[in-house]
Amino acid sequence: MRAKRKADYHHGNLRRALIDAAVSAIAKHGVDALNLRQLAARAGVTPGAPYHHFTDREELLAAIAEEGFGRLGAELIAGRDAAGDEASARLEALGRAYINFAISCPGYFRVMFHGAGKSSGPSAPGLRAFHLLRDAVLACQEAGTAPAGDPSALVLTAWSAVHGFATLWVDGALPFEGMRPQQMAPELGRLLARMFAALARVPA
Repeated sequence: MRAKRKADYHHGNLRRALIDAAVSAIAKHGVDALNLRQLAARAGVTPGAPYHHFTDREELLAAIAEEGFGRLGAELIAGRDAAGDEASARLEALGRAYINFAISCPGYFRVMFHGAGKSSGPSAPGLRAFHLLRDAVLACQEAGTAPAGDPSALVLTAWSAVHGFATLWVDGALPFEGMRPQQMAPELGRLLARMFAALARVPA
């Protein structure tokens, strides 16, 4: 059994095991606590074995971020498509899906926006996730449920609201003074959609 396990790792399973172990460790202790030697010990391999798959800690973090953005994009699409055809409902669903991803996958979420392991520019999965939000805002503008003009400020407002809430929750800053994040999370996307619709009715 032991020999088979090592052989499996040589065929690529160690890479998967290291990513899973790293995501679990980061969810509990944060990105700064990540250590390749400790991950190797958890996987039951020699300290040098992880370097066959990742040249250093930053490359492992980059792989986690890439995978995380891919997962986030899939969840955003699923949430949006389940919301129907109404533009505001689809924008609201994206907000819910974003927060749900963050609290259900905190290890990925922390790495994706930590700044560690990033290349010179955003990854393709990261851009796809951003474009989903931008396209949802554009659809609201076309439907008259968001103010016309350059959508950049609206996109940034929506992203900042859901990302800020998710980060506070993941980092343990909520709840306090009676706040119930479980109840507030579904409302956040709804509030954003209503705010955009109200702004659309304000004369230019």
